[in-house]
Amino acid sequence: MTEISAKQVMELRKMTGAGMMECKKALGDTSGDVEAAVDLLRTKGLAKAAKKADRAANEGIISILRKDKNDGIMLMLNCETDFVSRNDDFKAMVDEIGQFLLNADLPEGVNGKLGDAEALEAVKGLSFKGSTLGEELTSAIARIGENMMIGALVAERSSDATDWLQEYKHGARVGVLVCLTTGNAATQDNPKFQELAKDIAMQIAAATPQVPQSVDRSGIDPEVLRRERDVLVAQAKEEGKPQEIAEKMVEGRIQKFYGEVCLLEQPFIKDDKQRVKDIVEAVAKELGDSISVARFHRVQMGE
Repeated sequence: MTEISAKQVMELRKMTGAGMMECKKALGDTSGDVEAAVDLLRTKGLAKAAKKADRAANEGIISILRKDKNDGIMLMLNCETDFVSRNDDFKAMVDEIGQFLLNADLPEGVNGKLGDAEALEAVKGLSFKGSTLGEELTSAIARIGENMMIGALVAERSSDATDWLQEYKHGARVGVLVCLTTGNAATQDNPKFQELAKDIAMQIAAATPQVPQSVDRSGIDPEVLRRERDVLVAQAKEEGKPQEIAEKMVEGRIQKFYGEVCLLEQPFIKDDKQRVKDIVEAVAKELGDSISVARFHRVQMGE
């Protein structure tokens, strides 16, 4: 049986406006063929509009809200066009929903991580203005005339005074929320620390040399690393290198891979001769405290 990913389900939802379970079933019935699943939903009358496949909600607004230095959310609410994303009615709705979610008892699936399709569906079921958040979105679709949906949501809620949330938005299309920890809460009042926190958030937003996958090596999925190594070994063999040289080449390329996907090992955007790790250690030493990056979240409009 074909395994259906949450990403496929979300893609089909964006294309058709159908419910999560209907999308998952349609993908299962079509062995993961998205186009065939669209046709199946249309045949069953579950797609909201015949042209919805050409109306993906790839515009919208990214909103980052904080109640305190260590308590906040990042929300991406999608619509179809840039015109609607600049509409005052849509902006007001994003603000209202954002404030509601900031203070709501959210599903576990969005706490400390970007919610998957199931978690976002649960968020839509939250009581909101006498009905549910999902029903409010449906009313907004009818009122404004475009497909809309919660494209991303993550909440970071800590009661530890040594935790710090740093937000950053790059234009209207990229949002970042970074969680840092210090040994002493007073360190966070220092402008040097605050500048470091912002620089790290900018690093993640800039995606240089690429979007980091984890804070450090321990966060890399072993399966991702295995696939990368297999590809590099195959490349070395294809080049006809002797075994000993091939092994050294692979190890060298693995180190380069780490330098691209691990945040702390990436070249620092303000000085590419240093790694992010070097900058963090330098500021920590200067301030006489420990500083660490616990985790980060990045969303981009259209992805």
